[in-house]
Amino acid sequence: MKLKYEITDIQHLVNPKLFRIRALRDIPSIWVKAGYLGGYVENENNLSQEGDCWIGNDAQVFGNAWIFGNAKIFDNAKIFGNAKIFGESFVFDTAQVYGYAQVFDTARVFGNAKIFDNTTIWGHSNAFENSQIYCSSSVNGYASVSGNARICNHAHIYGYASVSDDACVTGKTRIFGHAQVLENARVYGEASVCGSVIVNENMEISGSGKIETLDQIYYYGGVTIFFDRYDELIANGTTADIEHHKTLARLKLA
Repeated sequence: MKLKYEITDIQHLVNPKLFRIRALRDIPSIWVKAGYLGGYVENENNLSQEGDCWIGNDAQVFGNAWIFGNAKIFDNAKIFGNAKIFGESFVFDTAQVYGYAQVFDTARVFGNAKIFDNTTIWGHSNAFENSQIYCSSSVNGYASVSGNARICNHAHIYGYASVSDDACVTGKTRIFGHAQVLENARVYGEASVCGSVIVNENMEISGSGKIETLDQIYYYGGVTIFFDRYDELIANGTTADIEHHKTLARLKLA
């Protein structure tokens, strides 16, 4: 197998453990020609010699981080710890992926986003701007996380769902379908939000309930919904009905 790159003696100005790479063959998929300089690695265990994976610009990969498949790391992105980036995924701008986080398939992490701990980002999902996803959370499908949003503590965002602005989704929650969580909203506990629900302003959803829609409904600020287990709030158009399965769910104005 012909080697794809070599490690030069060009040190990083701030982190002298890192050295630039140089392409030894063309990588047509990203217009890299043999002889082009790439980003920085600590050693050859950071970037596979196989596939079209590449580290470009001033991006840094170090520690036990591993880039393989056709993944691309560009700009000033940093990948470190035990992170793995693979598949057709991209990490660029000043984004950081570290800890035991994984980014794969065609997922994109960019802006100033941070992905860490045991988090996984995959499918066609995007994490960008100043968002942070951590503590064994996951984002997949066509979901997106942006703004200053925080996703943590085993939360799962998928489908076409989006979490943005200063929203926080934490605990074993699930946001999916075309649901949106935005502004200063919080979803936590083991709640599920799906369908076309829009959770916004200062709304809080907690417990083990499920909010879904047949038609789009907007929940505006100042509302807190507490669920007891097995209760469901089902929204039909602009009306909301509580179905009682075992115990009473409480809907109150904050």
